[in-house]
Amino acid sequence: MRTCYTTLIILITTLLLTVCSGCSKSSNEQFDFLNRLGINIDDKLVLGDSIVMNDIYCGDPKQDDNEVEGKELTAEQYQALIVPAGIDFTDVMSRWILLGVRDVGNANTLAAYYAGSSSGYCVHLMTYNRQGQLLDAISLRELHLLWRINPMDPENYNVLTLDSRVSIGNNSLVLHRLMGSCLMDYDKGLKGSPKWQQAWDQSYTINDKGHFVIQQQQVTMEKGQVDKYAAMDFKIWDLLACSLHDPSIMDFWNGYEPRVVEAYGPDYAYNPFPLDVLKLYNINPQRFLRWLSAPGNRDNRLLPNFKVPRDERPALLKEINRLEDPEARLWLTNIVNSWDDTPLTKHL
Repeated sequence: MRTCYTTLIILITTLLLTVCSGCSKSSNEQFDFLNRLGINIDDKLVLGDSIVMNDIYCGDPKQDDNEVEGKELTAEQYQALIVPAGIDFTDVMSRWILLGVRDVGNANTLAAYYAGSSSGYCVHLMTYNRQGQLLDAISLRELHLLWRINPMDPENYNVLTLDSRVSIGNNSLVLHRLMGSCLMDYDKGLKGSPKWQQAWDQSYTINDKGHFVIQQQQVTMEKGQVDKYAAMDFKIWDLLACSLHDPSIMDFWNGYEPRVVEAYGPDYAYNPFPLDVLKLYNINPQRFLRWLSAPGNRDNRLLPNFKVPRDERPALLKEINRLEDPEARLWLTNIVNSWDDTPLTKHL
């Protein structure tokens, strides 16, 4: 009896060790593509449940004591991990640091990066499959900055980001933003309490393809009389933190346009919304044009806000000619040929 009991204990112990070993092996395999690039993932490089933007700020050349924690990328690592995301991610900053990685399901990995120079910084989120192929990327530019909306304000009140963070779930993200109108002293910081504040969440799921699929943008708090015009500028900018590939962002922007009209009111014709639509086109021209020209979408609300300057139209026509549908090519070509040189916005 004792022999049987001892044998049973040995079998259970062996089974547990095997399972634990398998878990460890699976965990290691998840990040093998990083190991092959010379990036060893330890506890310090595993993302927690949130990234607080202000905690990692070191873009101010006057501040030398708040170094970003993480693994600075070599040129080889940068080429493998970042360059596939395209020019929007590679043409602005000089220093890249891996803040951490996390399993987001379906054997896909979420990686957070700091990209910085002496003039500022961005945080970028990218997903990879187990082979290390880039699946998707979003840029959280300007979510962290003190942003002077109206430099001509005689009272020096400005609309600023007061707090910004990213909450990370097993296969989800939420961008949290708190903004307010504050009296500023640019040498000493904020002067007094904000006149008004607004907070909102912008939520995503990360699907099995590793794509960031936007779900909603929801106001969670308001204090005081919020300037809807200024607040809309921030919300539109946040909407450019979108998937490189997932087409649902186009429907989201189309449904968002009436809120832009409402916020800008009589000044709608002069708002920068057409510039933001142009940025959405630049993120993925083929996705934008396919959606725009789909028969069921041709009465969309984005088309009247889409126009490129004359010197950029040859590149646009090349993108149009890449479309498979000849009817869509003809429809879009006729629209482009009908444009004059009058800008849609005074900012263009």
